[in-house]
Amino acid sequence: MLKSDWKKIGKRILFFVPLIAGTAGYLTFGEKITDALYAGMTLYGFNSVSSDYNIYIEFARWTAPIAAGAVIVSAFHGLWNTLHWRFRLFGRKDSVAVYSDEDIKIKFDKKTKVIYPGEEFKGYAKSHIILFSSDQESLQFYQKNKEALAGKKVYIGLRELESGLTEDIRNVTLFDVSGSVARLLWKDLALWKMGKNELNVVIYGNHMLAQQILSVGLQQNLYSLKQKVHYYFVSDNPLFQIRHKDIDLMNGDTVTYYETSDDKAWDAISVADRVIIADQTGLDLLQTVAVKAKDGSKIYYYSPKEGDAAEYISFGNMIPFGREARIFTDRNIRQQKLVKSAIALNGYYSGIDYKNEGSEEKQKKLQDKWKKLDGFLKASNISAADYGTVIAKLSKKVSVEELAQLEHMRWCRFYYLNYWKSGDTKDELKRIHRDLIPYGKLDPAEKRKDIKNVQMFCDAGKKSKNNV
Repeated sequence: MLKSDWKKIGKRILFFVPLIAGTAGYLTFGEKITDALYAGMTLYGFNSVSSDYNIYIEFARWTAPIAAGAVIVSAFHGLWNTLHWRFRLFGRKDSVAVYSDEDIKIKFDKKTKVIYPGEEFKGYAKSHIILFSSDQESLQFYQKNKEALAGKKVYIGLRELESGLTEDIRNVTLFDVSGSVARLLWKDLALWKMGKNELNVVIYGNHMLAQQILSVGLQQNLYSLKQKVHYYFVSDNPLFQIRHKDIDLMNGDTVTYYETSDDKAWDAISVADRVIIADQTGLDLLQTVAVKAKDGSKIYYYSPKEGDAAEYISFGNMIPFGREARIFTDRNIRQQKLVKSAIALNGYYSGIDYKNEGSEEKQKKLQDKWKKLDGFLKASNISAADYGTVIAKLSKKVSVEELAQLEHMRWCRFYYLNYWKSGDTKDELKRIHRDLIPYGKLDPAEKRKDIKNVQMFCDAGKKSKNNV
């Protein structure tokens, strides 16, 4: 049950408290139950049909008018908000209602009108974004208003569920909040720009965001066959290690797990090139990390809101990430720029010419192909499209053959992170795939596919103004 539902129940109970108290008070004078109820009800209108008096009646006499007035004010307030929101959206080609139990603002362009009705459903908007603080509340809100949302454009932000394991919800677009934070973070860190094959990275956190940062990092931070990126995952949550203890990274990269109380965790921080604090945490931890980190290390700390106290720490290279102003944008949530790239990529894999852009017929074919994919395959294409931007930037200094090997590593890691294993065949139910093997052992035909796919991203990189 949503928080708003509990609030409504609580208000209704409070409204009837004076009636119960007044009725009980009149009953003590021997009144019949019907007369006592009637006398209690009249108290809501500043009237009394009886001169009887006791503490219960006195309590009801003062609180009943207040309760009645609160209901009237609430009704007028709701009516005013409804009229106000309807007026704001009236005649607009693009209108959005954003539902949340938090104070969230999303960046839209000037042509889009938006309302923030909290937890109250407003069906007259053309698009609906559901973004509660927990996935359970978001999905409960959707389920509660499912019929009214039929035929509408619906977007649900997920913070905890893994996108690769999520069932497809018909006519609903899912927005991976933690995954978006992680992707933007690694784009900012850009390990390939550091010019070092061996790096130490600490990821400190107990929740899904920390796990997503490690997962996305393992897929995106592939820039050389000689690299050795050592990830130190510091957490008191053992689930990630339990789920992925058998992952084969296929190169010199390593993942080491420590609990937060382990002295070795602080040894890792003292030699780390980059430290990532993935939880919203107190200043005491941030200050200690700043002291223990080596000179020249950068410390990234999760801070969704502007103006946190950590900005005033006078030493240590402290950099906030995950700001809602960057994550919660219309471009990320509704326009789904990365998803559009993944849709085009899936079409390319399916034989649809990616160079022939713009035609309605092509867009329909792309959408039809995309809709047939399950959550796992959609996530796979998104991972590939995201890494494609890295390939494009590396294409001037790394050979196509080496990039193909790195892309195969990324593909294998994605499958391993989604609980697949190597086998003699491909079996989706058992999550077994015959190509989860080193690049050198692949069939020549599979190698040619990887080279062809990488070449597509390299061609895109040549056209980009952002080449490294």
